[in-house]
Amino acid sequence: MRSLAVKIFLSFWLAQVVILVGLEIMRPRTPGGPPPGQPSSPIFIPTPVVLAALLVSAVVCFLLARHLASPLKRVREASGRLAAGDLNARAGSLVRPRRDEIGDVIRDFDAMAERLHLLVSSQKQLLSDISHELRSPLARLQVAVELARRKAGPDAEKHLNRIEEEGTRLNEMIGQLLTLSRGDNDTPAISEAADVNQIVRQVASDTGYEARQTGRHVLLHDASEALVMGDAALIASAVENVVRNAVRYTPAGSSVDISLETTRTSVCIVVRDYGPGVPPEDIERIFLPFHRVGASRDRASGGAGLGLSIAARAAKVHGGTIDAANAPGGGLRVTISLPRA
Repeated sequence: MRSLAVKIFLSFWLAQVVILVGLEIMRPRTPGGPPPGQPSSPIFIPTPVVLAALLVSAVVCFLLARHLASPLKRVREASGRLAAGDLNARAGSLVRPRRDEIGDVIRDFDAMAERLHLLVSSQKQLLSDISHELRSPLARLQVAVELARRKAGPDAEKHLNRIEEEGTRLNEMIGQLLTLSRGDNDTPAISEAADVNQIVRQVASDTGYEARQTGRHVLLHDASEALVMGDAALIASAVENVVRNAVRYTPAGSSVDISLETTRTSVCIVVRDYGPGVPPEDIERIFLPFHRVGASRDRASGGAGLGLSIAARAAKVHGGTIDAANAPGGGLRVTISLPRA
């Protein structure tokens, strides 16, 4: 932009010089030279014509600067939207077709954005197709395990249980992949009023029943009625994944605390466990797909690294945010913030 500003400045300056020199040349001269007592080189005094010419040149240079800078501003805005995740952002639709170098830049940008959109869409479609295709042989595998269990002796029971366990884990992972792919959409599939209080209570009841089998508890603290616009099932999936993640890492004999905090504009679902927490350098990355930190939060604990990613996508789809922080006294505190209806 500096070179563009220099060009515009030079254009303005040269326009003034040309106008002033032209007026000086065209100004009538006194025959026989200057009158007695006046200098031989008359001082140039601006006239109304010169002032009008300066004004016209300023307007012309302003229009020229706008003509050059406006398309570049549109490209910058479109690139910002593209970086924010809007793959439909285009710059060519915002400006008239041009036949100069700036037009070439706009067309190249739109071609790049279109190519990126196709690649990402193909990746999402591939993920969805693979997930669906994997479920058919997985279902047959589970049927075969059940048939083998009926005919096999007691020595094979241990191995069949392991096969069934791995098949169940794979089935859960496929379901999470489908949910993650669904959360990649820009808008929720259903947009209606959803009672977050009811959603949280149902999730706390379901996860609490499972947590009690391992000596853990899910405690729901004071929660007032709060409505948001969106897909209730997707919101419930987000909350459930966060709570299940907390139950997985909180120590036996401890609890997972859930609270619902409301403000004038937002609803915050806070889930806190009492586990080992997360290293500060991994706080921002735990919401990435398949990301797991070391030590206690690894595959051996049963996680595939998709639960928090699903929650993050669901929050983004609903115009909200999700963040995590190590709680004072130990444990992880995850907050899902959604705009109120």
